[in-house]
Amino acid sequence: MKTLKPPMTYEEQIENLIVRHGLIVEDKTIARQILSEVNYYRLSAYGLGLYQEDAPERFRSGVSLEHIYALYRFDSGLRNLITPVIEYLEIELRTKIAYQLARAYGAEGYRNPAYFLNKRPRPKFSDGALKTYHQITMEKLDREIAQQQNHPCVKHHMETYGGHFPIWVAIELFTFGMLASLYSVMLTTDRKEIALQYRTRPDVLNSWILALVEVRNICAHYGRIYNMPLAQSPYLFKQNKAYASNKIFPALLTMKRMTANQNVWTTFFTSLGALIEQFPEANLSFMGFPVNWDDLLF
Repeated sequence: MKTLKPPMTYEEQIENLIVRHGLIVEDKTIARQILSEVNYYRLSAYGLGLYQEDAPERFRSGVSLEHIYALYRFDSGLRNLITPVIEYLEIELRTKIAYQLARAYGAEGYRNPAYFLNKRPRPKFSDGALKTYHQITMEKLDREIAQQQNHPCVKHHMETYGGHFPIWVAIELFTFGMLASLYSVMLTTDRKEIALQYRTRPDVLNSWILALVEVRNICAHYGRIYNMPLAQSPYLFKQNKAYASNKIFPALLTMKRMTANQNVWTTFFTSLGALIEQFPEANLSFMGFPVNWDDLLF
């Protein structure tokens, strides 16, 4: 086992970047300010793809700390553009799922496992029993209710309705991940009803939701999107198959297809173009963007 590296002062971090990694630092005062704002480890991730092929610990000629900092700022801006679109899509999906379950099974039908697929995850849980996804999701919901017991909505339903929550209330306590799990185990007829509203099939919509959950979680935790491989790849139709990758662009194509409100998407697209123009340092190919990305997203 390797020994952990010793901590470094800002001045030592700057010297390490210059001497060991060959990074250009034009102004050490500005460099110190950057490193005091953005963790050295976080910032260093934006240097991926900028190292020399024959010397993987040294940057290519001409790469500066300001260049890497610009990539960090670009990524931060991109997250800020993506977040409200995913928020719009998540809220819309909550609405559609709640409406479908309420209409089909009543206010508390979502609690009844008979109205869901009996799917179970592979790993065993601590109690040794193989719980269904529906059971796991309901347990997570109960924990959310307990944790948010002082929230006015939760408090009202605990005091007025004896702890009974109709689906149109309960759905607002779901995380996006819980929402994805619930959709994946809804009965085929219910999943189809919702998928049709997105002009697609249930399996396709399921892949879109999982991709958006991953991107949303990255954005929520200030993670890196720029040049970041993603675990979830959304299904792309034939006309977009050529743009499949494990980077962010396929997720953007998915967001466009799912967004019914043209104003939401126009705002995103216009702002994205402005962001890209502001940061020419960003290599769009690192995010899976093709040359004609603007035609595809327009």
